[in-house]
Amino acid sequence: MVFVLTAGRGRGRHLEQVNLHAGDIHLIPAGVEHQPLDVGDLEGWIVGFDPTLLSTPERLPGRPRIRGDAKDAPVRSLFLRGLLRLRPGEPRRQRIERLVAEMDTELREAQWGADNAALALFTLLITELIRELSEHAPLASPMLSGLVQDALRFIEAHCLEPLSLQDVASAVGRTPSHLANAIRRETGLTVGDWLREHRIAEARRRLLETDASIESIADQVGYADVTHFIRTFRRAQGMTPRVFRDQRRRPGA
Repeated sequence: MVFVLTAGRGRGRHLEQVNLHAGDIHLIPAGVEHQPLDVGDLEGWIVGFDPTLLSTPERLPGRPRIRGDAKDAPVRSLFLRGLLRLRPGEPRRQRIERLVAEMDTELREAQWGADNAALALFTLLITELIRELSEHAPLASPMLSGLVQDALRFIEAHCLEPLSLQDVASAVGRTPSHLANAIRRETGLTVGDWLREHRIAEARRRLLETDASIESIADQVGYADVTHFIRTFRRAQGMTPRVFRDQRRRPGA
């Protein structure tokens, strides 16, 4: 879901409590719980869509370089947990709001070709969001310290490899206990949780976009034991990998 806030302010909750302001765009991935806490005088749009519309991995939010910074933002980690917030400049904000309004008009009036027109507008909307991600630093939740962001960047880069808490701690120059406490305190997740988030997200993509076997995908995303992979996937998605693939790929799904 994409929340495009056009006026007012309020409060909501994704993983953490967040302040909501006019001009903000919040990206909420599938499966992340979110709720309003104080709607206040907020106005705006909510764009909900099936993530399989983003048919290639290149069209998903990437890992853009922060302008003027030597480090990459941990965009995929923030996106996975619903902590990615954009605040585009006035020209792009106006384009985004106009695209969403035109999508709404096409879908409500349902004239000939409305679905195709809405999909074209959706593609333009995603393009603007990806451009914003590529050109400017995403605004992470203020709870994330530099240490935790460094750790998340390392996990993102190596999540499909064998990886332990000790590996991550060594990469950021802290003791395992210190890092484990910091990540748990600031994100509510452990290093193992973050690894699982990334691996299951990649497994979902490969299940939908490739014809690789379940056994092969398990190995590709870091699970040597396919039974363990299936059990982990079912806990995360509420269904087995095979059922997930079959349901999402059937005609009309």
